Amino acid sequence: MKKDTFPMNYFKSVMTPIRVFNGRKQLNWFQIIILLLFLNGLMMIPLSINIAKMDSYPVEETYPGAFELLDESVIDALEDAEYSQGKLTLPNNFYFEMENGIVGGNVSELEKENAKNAENTLLFQENELIIKESSNPITTVAYTNDFSIEEITTVEELKTELSRQWFIQNKSFIVGSLLISLSTLLLVSIVVISLGSSLFVLLTKKGQISTIQTYKESVNLVVNSLGIPTLVAMLIGLIQFNIITMIMIQTFGFIIMLLIVFMKTRFSDDYMDQLNTLDKKDN
Repeated sequence: MKKDTFPMNYFKSVMTPIRVFNGRKQLNWFQIIILLLFLNGLMMIPLSINIAKMDSYPVEETYPGAFELLDESVIDALEDAEYSQGKLTLPNNFYFEMENGIVGGNVSELEKENAKNAENTLLFQENELIIKESSNPITTVAYTNDFSIEEITTVEELKTELSRQWFIQNKSFIVGSLLISLSTLLLVSIVVISLGSSLFVLLTKKGQISTIQTYKESVNLVVNSLGIPTLVAMLIGLIQFNIITMIMIQTFGFIIMLLIVFMKTRFSDDYMDQLNTLDKKDN
């Protein structure tokens, strides 16, 4: 009978609790690492799709001091603002010196240089938005063609629109950073689950019934047990994305699968042989 090769042997090993246990000796360490990355990749699919759909980002968290400058006086100053063909037009220029910074619109070069020396700065210039937050580098955001300022009537609406403008210009960086950080979080989670729970599974060999002999066998069994729960977590994430829910489904699904494997096999080849012998006698 032809022996299944990697990765087909893994996919067959995750199908039933008994196969999960019987397939615990099929993988080497390199294959286990590849499969952990693969399982992490499954969790990343709904995450990547969701992040790709982002059209805004809460920039107020990045520039809290600068966005704190926005109040009703700024809304009033922008009330008759118009944006057309890449240019912001204001009926009157404005320059407000506040306690924690300066906010202005279409200011002169001298006023712009003075504003850049303030602790926090927000300048609505003709072609761009200038943001300064404390000692951080000054950020300029070019307005997009769909910049919508005429219909803004509240501070929150203005913050939302400025966040959208900033996100459009910085989307590649934000999306890349989120993907890297969340991918690392998911990978750390799955590695901790795998290596930590494998140690507890290995400790069962101290009992008289368990025939799990090595740590690699234990890790292999755990990786097998993670297969179906991770697939379910991915499918749920595609339907209704929530990263915390996905991690919980993966984790609790894995625990349930491991318990079922133990109930079916007692982690013992001898126990499985006894069951097979009884089945043959019954038949």
